[in-house]
Amino acid sequence: MGSFFTGYYKGNLNPLLTGFVCGFYPLVFYCSNNFWAVNSWQHLGFFLMSLIGIPVAIFAVLSLVFKMSTKISRYKSQILFVTIIMTVGTLMSWAMYLDFKKKMLLALFVVSIIAAWKLHLHYKKLLVLILIMSIIPTVNCAIKLIEQQQPQDWANLPDSIGEAKFKKTPNIYMIQPDGYAAQDMMESELYHFDNPMYDWLKGEGFTVYDNFRSNYPASLTSNSSMLSMRQHHFGKTLFPSIEMPLARDFIAGNNNAIQILKRNGYSNFFIVQDDYFQQSLPVQHYDYYNVNANRIPYFSNGKNLEAVVFDDLKAAIDTVKTEGLRFFFVEKLLPHHVHFAASKEEERNTYIEKIKEVNNWLKNTTVHISENDPSAIIIILADHGGWVGLGSYPEMFSTRDSNQIKTIYSTLAAIKWNGNLIDGFDEELRSNVNVFRVLFSVLSENPEYLKYMEDNSSYNLQNGTFFKSVRAAIDDSGNVLKD
Repeated sequence: MGSFFTGYYKGNLNPLLTGFVCGFYPLVFYCSNNFWAVNSWQHLGFFLMSLIGIPVAIFAVLSLVFKMSTKISRYKSQILFVTIIMTVGTLMSWAMYLDFKKKMLLALFVVSIIAAWKLHLHYKKLLVLILIMSIIPTVNCAIKLIEQQQPQDWANLPDSIGEAKFKKTPNIYMIQPDGYAAQDMMESELYHFDNPMYDWLKGEGFTVYDNFRSNYPASLTSNSSMLSMRQHHFGKTLFPSIEMPLARDFIAGNNNAIQILKRNGYSNFFIVQDDYFQQSLPVQHYDYYNVNANRIPYFSNGKNLEAVVFDDLKAAIDTVKTEGLRFFFVEKLLPHHVHFAASKEEERNTYIEKIKEVNNWLKNTTVHISENDPSAIIIILADHGGWVGLGSYPEMFSTRDSNQIKTIYSTLAAIKWNGNLIDGFDEELRSNVNVFRVLFSVLSENPEYLKYMEDNSSYNLQNGTFFKSVRAAIDDSGNVLKD
């Protein structure tokens, strides 16, 4: 291999190797920063064809032009110098922003032309520099590939609930208003909002659970734990991250909750607002997805496809011809969490306006379900808190303030049991991870499953000198841990 590169460095233009080097850095850069959203074979094939194939084609054409035109070949080194810079710059613009930054690329083009007059004979050194720049993202990709191959045994169930036989089989709707805080937090000094929604839910027959919380700070980590019915402490990973290994596979693919529902004859519906949970193209285990995976672009920020959730849910209830029992996972990206784009008070005001908006949506949705499926169990469960009161994203991992920690995890949890709840079965229900265990215990009328409730602790990342680690932020009893 060394002699191959040495021969190339001393020899003529090799369009295959030059194109490969120019495309390799954008490829590993993009993959290392988005690995868990692009870790499918389909993504790899597409990236090889685009990020590697396009540069190879460019330099193959240039090689032919140089052979066919002696006039142009006189400026071969200058042209290659500029082309190498512009090829890498253009692909990096897309890899970083999913957009071609025209002004930035124009400036780069001008600078590369000026530099070419003095440095054009060193164009091959540009390739060496590109390879050096590729080392860190390549190592990062290698680490994530190793993590991907690790057995995810954290998801193994500790008891026989996986074989549970339901004695009651109502249709089940799990509605997830993203980032909707619980009543105690909504009325705290951070949110200071008297939200009438909680009383409305109680009036509609919902049990609203006080002081409820998620076990993790963000959607991927929270939902993968909830649907797996297990604590994962951010998965089996060398370097813990909000983008935990295979989270999308557990949410939009296969998980313990869906397996148990399938064994009991349920058809399962996955209705979401965008393609975020399906970016990695997980193997489909639900029976219906409102977002068609074939339409999800390979270069995606998770917001490329927008669905009208209520319309899609209504269509699934009214027109989808599926006999038998149904489970619906329904996600609405409201109120969401604060985005740290303004002052804390401005972010809080924006969040409250979104609460008012999603309240109307929740009312319309639950009323429609109740009218068309009056015996159904309806679960309204947020995935995490609204983060109101935090001043920045890094502060979420560094804060030791009790209220700021609670705002990360405080979640709306309301269940319309419709007469299915058995007294005492939900007595210890305090966090997202145990919702399905309690639900399945109720439906199977088996209190033995409740003996294996997961610890209700909430976990977060904490900043270290070089890497993040996982720490418990709230214990099983709801006490905030500051150390």
